[in-house]
Amino acid sequence: MSVTDITGGTPATFGVGARPTPARGSDASASAGAAPAISRNGTVDTVSLSPDALRAMKTGVIAFAAPKADDTAAKDPVAAGMDAVMARRDHELKRADYMRQAMGMLRQALNLPEDQPVFLGGAANSLLDRLAAKNGLSKPEMPDALRAAGGQDPSEESANEEAGVIGIGMPNSGRELQVVFDRLGVDALSGGKDGSLRMIALTEGNDRSGPLLGAIKGGALGRLTDTRPGQGARLWAVTDGDQGPNARVLASVRSVGMDDIATDLAAGLLKGLKGLSA
Repeated sequence: MSVTDITGGTPATFGVGARPTPARGSDASASAGAAPAISRNGTVDTVSLSPDALRAMKTGVIAFAAPKADDTAAKDPVAAGMDAVMARRDHELKRADYMRQAMGMLRQALNLPEDQPVFLGGAANSLLDRLAAKNGLSKPEMPDALRAAGGQDPSEESANEEAGVIGIGMPNSGRELQVVFDRLGVDALSGGKDGSLRMIALTEGNDRSGPLLGAIKGGALGRLTDTRPGQGARLWAVTDGDQGPNARVLASVRSVGMDDIATDLAAGLLKGLKGLSA
């Protein structure tokens, strides 16, 4: 798979301040995220972000759902609380080990850099679980005590998400790359021939920028694509080869300080995603 980078012009202003409000879907309840996974070279992978965590990262507002009380907690809240604490600790240890192994598989499958943190959101969480299962790695089940307290596995929340995000580098660090992909679009690519994709820079003075940016904001990618202005960010639309205003947008690529590798890294990542979906 090849990606042609169509650039030129002045970087466009992608938003008017705040991020766009998601166009569809109800808010999921807040859930506990996975423990950080340490890669072989010591970098930290921030993984399995729930929809609430992604919104918090974008808006700076964090909301927590209150634990649900059950009959056991009402009768003996101290014992129920201790059971939940022990269950959470045991589950987090098991999940941290699972995530370390699964993220190693994902880095290898998608040729992700070993020296950069990686974070996942949306459909990318369930993609990670499918990859692990294909390689014989079982995900630890969430204990009943945690479910009774309102806990939910992030990958369960994202099982039916239309889009996923894979980020390289720490958000708001001054150097990051985010690739948001349309799950159905990648699935469609996996069933066809290996064609050339177009990576179109959304710049001022480019007649394609307006319609393509509108397609990103109004489609499946809008919920996860960061279109905030400033930070020296650049944004691209990746299409199925068409350059016209009606082109099908399969992914968006946002770079802050990583423009030099954005095209090659996005091409390799999308090629890897196509292979995993085949």
